[in-house]
Parts: sequence; C-alpha cells; structure tokens
Amino acid sequence: MGARCQGYRRASRPVEVHLGEGARSRRSQARVDAALVLLIKAAVEPGGRVATGPPGHLQIHKKPGRSSVSCRQSLQPAELPTTPYRAAGLRYKNWVFVSGTMATDFKTGLPASARANDALPLAGEHVMIRETRFIFETLGAVLRAGGTTMDQAVRIDSFPTTRDAIDPYHVVRREFMDPPRPASTSVAVDALLAPQASTQVELVAIVPQDDLKKEGIDTDRIPQPLGGYSPAVVAGDFVFLAGQVPTDWKTGVAPEAKVDPNFWEGNQIDRQARLTLKNMAITLEAAGSSLEDVVKVQVYLADITDVPRFDRVWREFFPKDAPARTIYPIRALGVTGGRIEINFVALRTGGKTRKQVISTPEARHSPFGETQAVRAGDFLFLSGLMAVDDDGLVAAARANPAYPHDRDPAAAQMSDIMEQAQAICRAAGTDLKNAVRMLTVHTDLSESFRAATAASPFFPDGPPATTTVGVQAPLQAEEATIMVDLWVAMSA
Repeated sequence: MGARCQGYRRASRPVEVHLGEGARSRRSQARVDAALVLLIKAAVEPGGRVATGPPGHLQIHKKPGRSSVSCRQSLQPAELPTTPYRAAGLRYKNWVFVSGTMATDFKTGLPASARANDALPLAGEHVMIRETRFIFETLGAVLRAGGTTMDQAVRIDSFPTTRDAIDPYHVVRREFMDPPRPASTSVAVDALLAPQASTQVELVAIVPQDDLKKEGIDTDRIPQPLGGYSPAVVAGDFVFLAGQVPTDWKTGVAPEAKVDPNFWEGNQIDRQARLTLKNMAITLEAAGSSLEDVVKVQVYLADITDVPRFDRVWREFFPKDAPARTIYPIRALGVTGGRIEINFVALRTGGKTRKQVISTPEARHSPFGETQAVRAGDFLFLSGLMAVDDDGLVAAARANPAYPHDRDPAAAQMSDIMEQAQAICRAAGTDLKNAVRMLTVHTDLSESFRAATAASPFFPDGPPATTTVGVQAPLQAEEATIMVDLWVAMSA
C-alpha cells in the first residue's frame, strides 16, 4: 500500500521547448535559459534532465519507463458508454476501483445484448442472465484499462432491486470469477438510476506486486456462505470481509439469533447484531486481524429504527478507537427474517500499515457518535455523511416556508456534505479531490443529478469511482435525503 506511484509506462521522448529569442542578446538569452533550466528541473521527476540547445531552446528528458502522471487516473474504455459526473472506474497506484455498473447505455435503457426478444421472450438466455453478463463484461473492460484482471478482484458489492436478480448474478459471477472469489456483499435497494436495470455492481481490485498479492481466507469456525465467495480476502496489509448476516446457512436466521415469541425476553437486532459481529471477529482472526484493526464498516439495516439498539451492541465490540461507519436502510437481505448485514475493511495485525483515528473540530461530529474518519496507509475512510447536526437538517439545507423556492435542497445538502468531507480530509493531510470511491444513497433519486452537479467542483481532477442507489426513507436522520460514503487517497 505504501509503494510509490510509478504511473503507466510509456516511451521516453524529449520534449523540445522553443522559448523565442525576441530582441534579447545571446548573452541575456543564455541567462534566461539558465534560470529556466533551474525552474524546470524542479518540476521534472527524479531521473529526468533538462538540456540546453541553441539560444531559446530547451529539451526536457523524462526518466525512462516512467511518466509524470498522477497516481490517481480515471478509467473510461473507449468502447463503453459515458454519462456526466462519473467515470467507469479509477486507478490509484496499484488499486483499481470500478464504479457501480448496470446494464445500460445511459440513453435508451437496457442495451440490445441484455434485452429479451419481444417477439419470442422465452427464446435464449433469461434476461437477467443477459443483463448480469453485460455487467461483468463491462467490469472486465474497466479492469483491463486499469492494468488488471477479474481474478485480482478483492471486493465486490451488488445492489439488486429484486431478489429475483440474485441467483442470475451468482450464476454469471461463477462464470467470470474463479476461486478465491472476492469478498461479496449483496443487499436489495429500492431503485437504480437506470429504471430498467435490476442490479448494479461495484468492484475493487489490485494490480498485484511483490507486497500486494491476493489471498482468499476461509475458516470452518463460521457457517459457510452459499454464494461461493470468500468470507475474507487479504491484499497486502488490507483485509476485506464479505457481508455477513446472522444465519447458519441451513435454516434461515440462526437459532441463537432468534427471539422466542413465547417469552418477554430478548431483542431481535441485539441478538442478530451480536452473532454477526462474533462471527466476523472469528473471520478476522483467521485472516490475521482483529476487531481493533478494523478501519471501515458498512452496516445495512432492514429497519432503520434498529439503530439505537444496534449501537449498544456496537459499543461492546468497539469500545474505543472505533472504525469509520456508514449505516444504510435497505429493502431486504439474503436471509428471510434477517435484520442486519455487515462488512469490514481491516488491517493485518502487526503489518506495516497503521490505523489512525481522525478527529477535527473543523467538521461537525456525527449526532450518532460515528468516528469522523480513519486513516490506514494510503487511504482515508470516512464515516457516512449527511447534512445534519444535533437539530436535524442543517439550516443551509432547509427550505424557508415563507420563501420555499430560494434554494435547491438536494444541492444544498450535497454541498454541505462535501464541505464537511473536505474539512476532515484536510485534517488528515489530504484533499477531497483525491477521492477514489464514492457511494451516494438517495431517498429520492430525482435529486441525484442536482446533487452530482453540486459535488462536481470538489473533484477538479475528475470524479471518484461512483455508485448511486435509491433507498427507502428515512435515513438515520429523518429529514436528510442524501448520504455519502467516501474513500479518499492520501495523495494525488
């Protein structure tokens, strides 16, 4: 994770700069050339050189085999359709982040290869198989553009709008991905930006190096998932845990996570959350990590009103230096009766990469007690952000009842979120423009374009890999309609 950015290899050719002699004498021009050499040398990466030619001419030689490009590079294969405010993916150093991918051309809906034949709808592959295959072909194209392949994926998240899309997704995933498959999370959401699409998939992969290799982790001390994915994947110092739910993968919700309706004892979310976190602690141990080394947590709740009781359990498992956390309301989970799913990003215990909790008075602290952010090596993981304070929606995002059309609430919420994120980033020693992954949830997807427009100025070098989904209202803060989850690189 700490490796220097090498950029993409390209031929080293000298760049000749003609400065123009104008009315200068040869002696004064030589002095100008010498001064410019000193200035340009400061801008040329180590190993390059600047040579003088005739008066008014300089040649800039880059170090062979390297480029001066940023470590953070947008990925947009020419064969893929484009849409404003997002790229297909992004490479940062030896990590590749793929944006939420749907079977759409961003113009007419499902592309021809993903549609059924209206005249013969039962002929050929099931439409959801076609749709998912289009998604995985797109993921593969983005990974190739980033210099890696599908077998180097370490984390994959899918957001179906219907349970019917899950089995086709598993079928196609097995076709495209061999074991060890990436750590996987699948949760049902209410809507996607492409209404005809039934699922959206995002992915994180590595470009393997000597100190960054993928290793699938399994353990027989937890129930074995049915989807054929790895419970955990190690990549360098990082550990990615798949989404876990409180099940035995045999009968549904595990017996120890159930509440007996015959007695006034026990609470469903308490028991389900506790079992899930216990199993995740076991998985971390198998991967050479621990709860103390967790840096980022995503929590999916089927009932958002479970937050207060969940928090009691959370504090038992994370009594201090808690990881960054984002909580989402979702439509359904992969086990009937399940109320919670959780995934982790953690560090290997004793590795070179260290966990650092970030706290700054320059940004609001969450009314729900979340850590503002955690730095881990090259990355900063922020907790989920909403435009709220202890009084609910911030004043800047509230409509004035006496003059309700003087502001755009969606744009105001997103601007406030970005400003808070920027303050946290600066406290950690980075800048929001270095964001590599952004997941935005809306309770009203009609706000998404205005929100993306408001966020755009914060990413002058191009947007991060972006996923946008619609979820059921309310969020944790009832008045908020937008929440953003961000991963930010520590340098450009």
